[in-house]
Amino acid sequence: MKQTRRQLLGSLLAGFAVAGAATSVRAGAGAQLPVHGESAPGNLKAGPLGLNPEADPGEIPVAIQIPDAEVDAEVERTKIVGGQMLDPSGPWVVAWYEGTGLVGERDNAVMSGHVDYWDVGPAVFRNVANLAEGAQINVSGEDGTVYTYAVQSVERVTIAQLTQDKINEIVGRTNYAALTLITCGGAFNGQEYEQRDIIRARLVGSSDEGITAGERQAAASAETQATVAGESVNLRATPSASGEILATLDTGQAVTITGAPQDADGYTWVPVRLEDGTQGWVVEEFLSPAG
Repeated sequence: MKQTRRQLLGSLLAGFAVAGAATSVRAGAGAQLPVHGESAPGNLKAGPLGLNPEADPGEIPVAIQIPDAEVDAEVERTKIVGGQMLDPSGPWVVAWYEGTGLVGERDNAVMSGHVDYWDVGPAVFRNVANLAEGAQINVSGEDGTVYTYAVQSVERVTIAQLTQDKINEIVGRTNYAALTLITCGGAFNGQEYEQRDIIRARLVGSSDEGITAGERQAAASAETQATVAGESVNLRATPSASGEILATLDTGQAVTITGAPQDADGYTWVPVRLEDGTQGWVVEEFLSPAG
């Protein structure tokens, strides 16, 4: 492999140079990175969804586990310098970009990882393009909370497709708690990869401090079936009465309990998965064991 295969984001953001490249690669002119945080003019959201609502609290990410992609990695804080998204520092570390969303926050947390690496071979994100819809991504925050995201989409885009609107869609702000993973994909032309794989996931729950990723996986392995026992039961994105409503469930609807319950807002919340892969939280008293 040539050394330029270390580049993760060569020409990902049209019009911006790539960190670590021997020469600057520019796929277009005039493209700009969306602005996150308080510096956004008038707090307007840069992406296609309009105004950004008030953000929920979040944490700086420190680790990420993706069981279905064999990812168990440290997350490092990386900067966007002069409109340039810097590469992760090594083959087995994932970069989170300062200025994008915190994990657990109602915004878009943007991360990247190498698919392969000079003199190493396949790297940390070697399998993420094969993730299925609904696959879980667990991100640990610096205060000990583990945030669980479910994959919504996996998209491969070419350099030519990276218009300003597309860049906004990928790395711009969102009005829900999103996680975006970026890595190289497609053919390697001798200098860089010609495409990028974009994985978008949505927050479906979070653990209390002290619950490890291993404990979460053990709980998930003990999945059980249940049915909805109430009428018009809300499936929420987080175990909270104020959590975003993802769906309204009907009496008798089948669900899969995917982990351990949590107490919040005076209720006991149970993490469940619907038949279409949607994951969220339901109040325990509205569920009955299947069978």
